[in-house]
Amino acid sequence: MRKHSFFLVIGLGALCLVLFGCAGAFAQTQGSTAAPTGRVALKVMANVNGQEISRQQLVQACLKDYGAEVIERVVSRQILQIACNRANIVISPEEIQAEIEETAKRFRLPTDQYLSLLERERGISPRQYVYDAVWPSVAVRKLVGATVKVTPEELQKEYERRYGTAVKVRLISCKTMEEAAKIREQAVAKPEDFPKLAQEYSTDPYSASLGGIVPPLRRYTNGEDFEKVLFAMKPGDISQPTPVADMFLILLCEEILPPDPALTLDAVKGELESILLQSKTQEAAQQMSKKLLEDAKVEIIYGNPEKSAKHPGVAAFIDGKVVSVAVLGEECLTRYGKISLEGIINRTLIEQELKTKKMTISEDDIQAELERIALQNLPPKADGQADVDQWISVIQQRFGATRQQYIYDVIWPSCALQKLAAGQFEVTDEDLQRGYESNYGVKVRCRAILLNDMRTAQRVWALAREMGTEESFIELAKKYSMEPGSRANGGEVPPIAKYSGQPILEEAAFKLETGEMSQIISTDGVFIILLCTGRTEPIGVTFEETKDLLIRDITQKKMSLAIANVFEEIKAKATIENYLEGNVKLPGSATPEAPKPAQPSSLQEVPIPAAQT
Repeated sequence: MRKHSFFLVIGLGALCLVLFGCAGAFAQTQGSTAAPTGRVALKVMANVNGQEISRQQLVQACLKDYGAEVIERVVSRQILQIACNRANIVISPEEIQAEIEETAKRFRLPTDQYLSLLERERGISPRQYVYDAVWPSVAVRKLVGATVKVTPEELQKEYERRYGTAVKVRLISCKTMEEAAKIREQAVAKPEDFPKLAQEYSTDPYSASLGGIVPPLRRYTNGEDFEKVLFAMKPGDISQPTPVADMFLILLCEEILPPDPALTLDAVKGELESILLQSKTQEAAQQMSKKLLEDAKVEIIYGNPEKSAKHPGVAAFIDGKVVSVAVLGEECLTRYGKISLEGIINRTLIEQELKTKKMTISEDDIQAELERIALQNLPPKADGQADVDQWISVIQQRFGATRQQYIYDVIWPSCALQKLAAGQFEVTDEDLQRGYESNYGVKVRCRAILLNDMRTAQRVWALAREMGTEESFIELAKKYSMEPGSRANGGEVPPIAKYSGQPILEEAAFKLETGEMSQIISTDGVFIILLCTGRTEPIGVTFEETKDLLIRDITQKKMSLAIANVFEEIKAKATIENYLEGNVKLPGSATPEAPKPAQPSSLQEVPIPAAQT
């Protein structure tokens, strides 16, 4: 589960996830850092204000949060390894290196830059990349390699598809057969008007903008029925309406293009064989992987309390062989050690601060927070009480988290941080008045064009002023606005309210009269042109009727800000030595000093996967 999908439903708990990098079902599923095989394993992973975090503590956290996910990957790789052993297939470091170099070459990057990019941008270490992607890919290809062959018929078909005779056509796409028949009559009467008819009537905007022109069409690239019509045409012919998917196409044949004499089948045979082999190997590999998984006798022990009690220390059985919990723990640590350690460090900081301030989190605190969040997201029960059990059920179904995980990763941090932030803010009468006006007061209806540079904004603004109508503004928004939503809606945006957190935009909007266009508004690197289309009516509720709701809403928003500030203060005064990442954060500094990469920057230290028990 990814963080952002959960923020919508947990209120202050969402902020806790950000602060804690939280584990388990509530954490991001990218990023891993751990000492790879071949290095000395660290016994202490971090030191937080003198309090050590052990390797075993981190392994247990990783197992709790990611064990159920990682066991599936471990089992899949072990099944593949067993199949390779049975077939006497060995994958050498040179084959792994060659595979990575070939992939990097397709991205037009040197190998070291490609690996660095994966680690930096996607959080995938070289070891994880080899284990999860490269080795399985090479292994499956070698397993199916002898069974994959390219037939002469397949070779000829691929040649026709890529280099054979092509038909150059224009087309008109219609929604119904009746409409297509009428347009065809016009095209047959005046063939020279076909480009104009395509521009006016075709439902395909890309070809319509070019008068119906599409790239030349070859065999085996479209449906069989369509190609029968296409390759029966001669230059100048106009086809009957031809059904393709949910469209009806009218074709005008302009030219038959014979194959390039230099590109005979013999000349491109090697290239085509390579393409077909790769495609067929991938297809066969998918089928083989599926069959291996179906045929293997797999019993997952981890995550099942009854089975774990009978088989202590066992994560899974594969064809009678044991995959140990120790192996699973190290795999989880390698993949998710970095993000789990961040969560443990942050929780430790909170626990230390609570202890310093002699505060505790009671069961009553936990229950009250559960009820608050349940009421925030679900209707109350018939007696008006929060439906906590139903909310926990929603969490379990939606995110796969247990009640215990949810309380540990979300509810406890939320309670702790709220206690530490209590008294750090107040809700004033001015806050309430602004909240009332923002939510229930008059708003400005506008259309907007959003642009990313001043020069374009000036040009569009000049066009909008010169044309001077709402219709022309709509067309300019559809053509130029960089924001997809407003562009699709002709610049229409939600009404702009006062005190909504965008003071520059609000000030400009509320100065406009209906039909008036704004100057170019520059805010946060975006250039905005507004056209006022009117104002909304105030919502007919009084301040007193909404006061309690406003107090709750504003309190929650201010509490969120206070929590973030309190946590930053706690972190700022802390001494954190992160041995896993090789950095130290001293009191008074916001970021760690002297960061060191915890993973190798090349494959020299990455072992080739082997069966593990």
